[in-house]
Amino acid sequence: MNSIHFLHGFLGSPNDWSIFNDDLINHSFFFHSIADYMQPKKQNDKTHFDSWVNNFNSHISKEKNTKKNILVGYSLGGRLALHSLASSNFWNAAIIISANPGLINEHEKKIRIKTDNEWANRFKNEKWENVIKAWNSQSVFSNSQFSINRKENTFCKAEISKMLKNYSLGKQENLRNKIKLLNIPILWLAGEKDPKYVNIAYEMQELNKNIALQIIPNAGHRVPWENPQEFKSILHNFQV
Repeated sequence: MNSIHFLHGFLGSPNDWSIFNDDLINHSFFFHSIADYMQPKKQNDKTHFDSWVNNFNSHISKEKNTKKNILVGYSLGGRLALHSLASSNFWNAAIIISANPGLINEHEKKIRIKTDNEWANRFKNEKWENVIKAWNSQSVFSNSQFSINRKENTFCKAEISKMLKNYSLGKQENLRNKIKLLNIPILWLAGEKDPKYVNIAYEMQELNKNIALQIIPNAGHRVPWENPQEFKSILHNFQV
């Protein structure tokens, strides 16, 4: 029996994936919380990404052997999934959704770090309803047909603030050279109404012959939840 491991996005939770439970009955499946692997950096960890991935990979490697291990990551979870794929050899396949392999330009990185720090402070200090409304008004979600109702009492403000700072896209290394070397089948998904990530998906397909591309109709950035029927079909038909 295959094991499928899911990583949610920022402001997400393991429960986000539960609408696909019935489509996973022939697999072992695990909905992970990103926060569970956010322990402090160890001496040998160069970045918070290294720390997170080392904790996550260590947890996965201790599980009982299964037929095949498949990793599914969305947005921030997709970025962390790419780090895991690049630093371990126990994954047999992956589905990457609306994820960024890393910024190339150093100036863009500095701007992104500044922006994420500002968001982190807003989430920590401002009224929850106001900052959530502002977050969902970002251009990346402008074509989204799906709005997630996130309640304040389900989050720790200090934790999500820390998550924004530690795993800022500006602090992420450019993973393109590592992605180029991945030797497992990867399905890269983007919503047709999310042009930035459609372009990234095409770039990744050109980068590695093991990467297959699928553009999802009637979906923006939040692909699985904007077109759940299509995503269910993908889960059902994904061959390893």
